[in-house]
Amino acid sequence: MLRLLGVVILLLLVVTAAVFASPTTNRYDVITTELKGLEAAHSTIAQIFSIGKNNEGVDILALRVSVTPQQIDPKKVGHLLVATHHGNEPHAALFAIAFIRDLIKRFESDELWTSYLPQSEWTIIPVLNISGYNEDVREEYDIDPNRDYPNPCLPQESVGKLASVQRLMELFDTRTFSGSITVHGYLKSLSYPWGTFATSDKTLDHSEYDRIFAKAARFNGYPYGTGTSVVYSANGCFEDWVYWRHGAWSMLIELDSGSPSDIKKTVRAVASYFDDLSSSPSNQHEFSATCTEGEGIAIE
Repeated sequence: MLRLLGVVILLLLVVTAAVFASPTTNRYDVITTELKGLEAAHSTIAQIFSIGKNNEGVDILALRVSVTPQQIDPKKVGHLLVATHHGNEPHAALFAIAFIRDLIKRFESDELWTSYLPQSEWTIIPVLNISGYNEDVREEYDIDPNRDYPNPCLPQESVGKLASVQRLMELFDTRTFSGSITVHGYLKSLSYPWGTFATSDKTLDHSEYDRIFAKAARFNGYPYGTGTSVVYSANGCFEDWVYWRHGAWSMLIELDSGSPSDIKKTVRAVASYFDDLSSSPSNQHEFSATCTEGEGIAIE
């Protein structure tokens, strides 16, 4: 019996790996099925909603986790996690699902009554770049989604071309988000603003960012620092936009391998990050450096 069970589990793992490895498979359907299953099993704290449609008319689905998930509650502290700006980073979507499962577990434990969780509202978007994810390519319509955001060092008319990016930016019109995370791979790092081309990569919140990230990095051992110092400089990224425009505390995760162990450790790092954040956005998020010329590096 044990041998048979082991064979069945192995076959399931092989089938799942094949589904996520094949660019001809509608991998987004796999993710939406996961979301619907989580919603059905935890309907009192989890609710699926659409942030809007992409250029293909496909709904970009998100899951709201809260003690009152049926509608937005602006009185609660808002947190946001967005994965899969780049379609060829499939472990980002898997990380988002793993984070949802861990978050639901926390909401359904005694921690709910001994922490800030009842006063929090979480929005998780596992896949922003749906077409790129299905095709296993970085871009969406030959545009890099994570170079398509307004930036103090970019002409405003040169960005916001993608409907997915527009819908995500509009989400910030619906409520205040204190903290945000985007998930990428595979440079093994945790980074915060600034990552744009400028004379300085330090924000006025640099020391607070450094304190929070040092604590989070203890869980997965990742290097941490500004986007410029631990990843590379690039204009038009969500991570800088969300902090610059809205003051939302911002983390960019570059997964290591995306293995189950890597994801598990990084979920703990992310939980530490959110637990340590202020309940409100920064009030000193203005950009005070001088922009310099440069082009972002595309990592394939």
